[in-house]
Amino acid sequence: MVYFDADKQTEMKDANMKKTLLLQTALVAAATLIVSEAAFAQVKAEPVAVSVGGYLTQAIKVQDREKNRTQTDSNSTAISNDAEIYFNIRGVLDNGTVVGGRVELEGSSTADQIDERYLFVERADIGRIELGSTDRAASKMVYGAPIAIPGYGTVDPTGDLAVTVTPSGARTSGNLTKFASAPDDREGINLYTSANRYFGSKAGKGLQLGVSYTPDGCEDFDAQGSTASTNAGFCGTSKFGSSANAGQISKAYTVAANYIESFGPVDVALFGGYNRFSIEADSAGSLTSGSATVFKSSGLTGYVAGTTLTYNIGDGSSVQFGGAYKREEMGVTRTGDDKRNVYTAGLRYLTNGTKSGSIGLGVDFAKTKADQGNIAGTAVGGEDEYTWYSAGLTYQVATGVLLFGGLGYYNYDDAISAGTVVAGTAQADNDSKATFGVVGMRLDF
Repeated sequence: MVYFDADKQTEMKDANMKKTLLLQTALVAAATLIVSEAAFAQVKAEPVAVSVGGYLTQAIKVQDREKNRTQTDSNSTAISNDAEIYFNIRGVLDNGTVVGGRVELEGSSTADQIDERYLFVERADIGRIELGSTDRAASKMVYGAPIAIPGYGTVDPTGDLAVTVTPSGARTSGNLTKFASAPDDREGINLYTSANRYFGSKAGKGLQLGVSYTPDGCEDFDAQGSTASTNAGFCGTSKFGSSANAGQISKAYTVAANYIESFGPVDVALFGGYNRFSIEADSAGSLTSGSATVFKSSGLTGYVAGTTLTYNIGDGSSVQFGGAYKREEMGVTRTGDDKRNVYTAGLRYLTNGTKSGSIGLGVDFAKTKADQGNIAGTAVGGEDEYTWYSAGLTYQVATGVLLFGGLGYYNYDDAISAGTVVAGTAQADNDSKATFGVVGMRLDF
């Protein structure tokens, strides 16, 4: 369960993330060998250098989707891509301290052309600091359900490859295991304890802690900031960001921990995270039928716990089982319940790990229940529900070459029935469901 060399944690993140598509849902490092001060004295200084890596995924997807008022006619077949190029910057000082950075370039034209961009300083015996635009600690340290279909798992079944299309008014979409309300890829700071870990039975086992702080829920410096519902935007031309952007997240704190241990052939990974943030100002909201109005609030919180259990059968084959539970506030009402509860589970079998010829079979499940909260500023009861099932097959053609395919089903069930009158407006149909299939290839370089 060792994924990263402590001196190369960031640079190796995505190279090893490809292994997690087959082996685990861990998004960031577990551990490496304990490095003593004597070992540091033997480390040779290295000048700052740049290496290039990344991934390219192409997929063909088909769907049979139910129509509603916001989801009308659409093609049943599509070709999707997800690609990024990584510029990894790294150097080693005389005392063994590693300094570096990372810039992630989207592989196709997008409004957010630079995905992440940050600096880091790391010592394997002390810890690591990251400063800039990158995921928060909880998102990088998460363990949960094994992924059935690469790019479609319950950790984060969204993005360029997504098959789900959220109907207007649905309050059940977004990241499942990861915090939906915690700003990822935003300007902030991450702190981690040493990747050498503590309290473990041997090197590479034990506890690691992470803490993140995001002063303003924004990214880049071109336009005004993000909202609680989208977590996307800019820090403004002042470079400091405004403290009164309607609905924008600010002062976000995240604390996370994971613990890794082995018991004979069984590897155990435990994960927990807590998030707390503020929303800066009232939002004018919308009176559109079925949509919720965002109100000012502070101290919105969320927590998540997850695990991945791996039974190593032998000869490279293994069975993984895992899941997670998340509860968080959604930040869209002053009054009444406004919680989202998420349950995920998954099972996966691998014939030979990440070696060439390895075949993977997996299934996963997610269930979300979200309080309706309010419609057009009027508090209402009931829970929106979202259900997800998928089954997938993978084949490791060679190192860095992965074929995958799968089938799935999802369903949105709006708590407010079509025709119900709220605030003088009859609500329209927001329910949606679909079956889908996907076939694709992923290259990691």
